[in-house]
Amino acid sequence: MLASPNPLIRVLVVDDSFFMRKILVKLLNDPRQGITVVDTAKTGLEAIEKNKSLKPDVVTLDVEMPHMDGLSALRRMMLENPVPVVMLSAHTGKGTETTIRALEIGAVDCVGKPSGIPMTDLEGIKNELIEKVKMAAATHPRKRSESEGEEVGSRRNLRENALSSSQKEALVRVPAHTLVAVASSTGGPRALNDLLSEIPDGFPAALVIVQHISTGFTKALARRLDECSSLSVVEAEEGQKISAGCAYVAPAGRHLVVQGAPGSYQVHLTDSPPRMGVRPSADIMMQSVAKTAGRHSLGIILTGMGRDGALGVKEIHQAGGKTFAQDAESCVVYGMPRAAVEDGSVDHQLTVREIARQVSSFLSE
Repeated sequence: MLASPNPLIRVLVVDDSFFMRKILVKLLNDPRQGITVVDTAKTGLEAIEKNKSLKPDVVTLDVEMPHMDGLSALRRMMLENPVPVVMLSAHTGKGTETTIRALEIGAVDCVGKPSGIPMTDLEGIKNELIEKVKMAAATHPRKRSESEGEEVGSRRNLRENALSSSQKEALVRVPAHTLVAVASSTGGPRALNDLLSEIPDGFPAALVIVQHISTGFTKALARRLDECSSLSVVEAEEGQKISAGCAYVAPAGRHLVVQGAPGSYQVHLTDSPPRMGVRPSADIMMQSVAKTAGRHSLGIILTGMGRDGALGVKEIHQAGGKTFAQDAESCVVYGMPRAAVEDGSVDHQLTVREIARQVSSFLSE
């Protein structure tokens, strides 16, 4: 008896532009790729109702729509009928900031809309869009409560009141001796928010972060994380000196390598080929941390698909550093943490906030 073929991934396309809806349907509606578009919606309210009635496997959601924007629609979906959502947004301006908020609320990933209208530009996002829809279909978003969203906002406001961006800039930069290397992918922006918001003032180490995200969104991610943390969080730049109490997010599309030695680390960015299909690579970043910081290093693997970071965290472990992985129950995708755990390189499996507390406690000893 022949095995039945895998069912098609059923997608609901949401965009206020008739032209964009038509193009997205053309790009996605491809049974050869295992995807079918079941319907479209032009407003947030229509999207909420069709998500409820059609029960699609994935929703692609425009950030900027009239009456009810994508963020408001996403909140309602996560509260009422959770579904994997891929956000579509412009690469610049308000769209990127809103997209990062959407990823915190529960969207799986984002795709940057091309700035031009020509069909050739739109075709350019086809492979990325299909890949992320397939990835989203493999996730299982949980229902969010209204209190969760309020809690994130409350923590952020407390941090802003405790230490403003201008106050952070005025701090005397102390060269870092200990490096905390963090890897995350699918579900990572929310996990990073939880991690950094739990780190106390006066943190004596520096964080180096690789988050798999579309080109154009890392600067907005760094700004968002800076708002929620006592750390000074920036998008990493070539030649930047690494200081304690700071976090450096690898720019999308470039590998981040740490050079130097304890007390004199600096950032080096490279355009070398992707590793395991990703750039920046958490493995490359973590291997450089293991090499330069040795026993003065800590490795953290957060939620994400694939196994990027497993080799890097193993080298940190072998160099005498402490290693942590997010536990399966709190992950959006327990792929990257699982790979590291199965390699036998993880000292502790915990929730993200427990990891933050354990790291802070370890460094204060």
